[in-house]
Amino acid sequence: MTQLIDCHSHSELSGHGSGTIEDFVRRADELGLHTYAQTEHLVLPPHLDPHYEVSMGSEVMDEYVDELHRMRDVLADEGSTMNLIVGIEADWLDDRAEELKELCEPFEYVLGSVHFIDEWSLDNPDSQDGWAERGVEYVWSRYFEVWKEMASSDAPFTAFSHVDLPKVFGDRVPFDATEDYHEMAALTADRDAMIEVNTAGWRKPAGEQYPCEEALRIFCEAGVDCTVGADAHYVADVACDVERAYDVMRRVGYTRVAVPMADGDRMYLEL
Repeated sequence: MTQLIDCHSHSELSGHGSGTIEDFVRRADELGLHTYAQTEHLVLPPHLDPHYEVSMGSEVMDEYVDELHRMRDVLADEGSTMNLIVGIEADWLDDRAEELKELCEPFEYVLGSVHFIDEWSLDNPDSQDGWAERGVEYVWSRYFEVWKEMASSDAPFTAFSHVDLPKVFGDRVPFDATEDYHEMAALTADRDAMIEVNTAGWRKPAGEQYPCEEALRIFCEAGVDCTVGADAHYVADVACDVERAYDVMRRVGYTRVAVPMADGDRMYLEL
């Protein structure tokens, strides 16, 4: 059996998670994970998250990094073999590339994502009115545009998460997105970034992993390495459905899972 990894998670430091960094790391170690990456939400501009409900406050950043390094030392002293990665999930916003280069400097693994379309949070349950205002087709087409802007930027992303996030509340893409997926895959391959199978979609109304199998197969055919993250916001969800994600990867043609390392490189586990 392929060893389990989980390269996407959020504690209470991200504002909407629950549990401490140590809680999450301890759970990952108890599960015997090969590699575990903590990826709190990077600080957002104040007007988008004034009360730090969906991201870390800037004053918490150093504390976060220090705590992960402390836990790495603790694990080593205890004889753990788990690789602990100091990661971050960084939201793409217009003209944010230069800011991200500085903000992401302390991190070994930078997960790029799109949650905002023109400063509207598309997956926030409290802002669902925006769907009716914009329409499902517009949201999907604009999301793909913004995602491709992110992937073609020179921001320091090492992987990309939830390729088809707009399906979070159950609204599937209402048009043929094959060309979009091919463009997204090509951009990801060009920068040698990884794509992520995100298992949180199984815990949402979407009812399937991100991305859908059609998109993941296109990324596979483009030669894009694939990693896995549970996107846990609760300790109990660490590594949730990772084996199921491996099955999806196998079905679309992947023979190995990519694993980020602390030195910024990656290794592979055979599926």
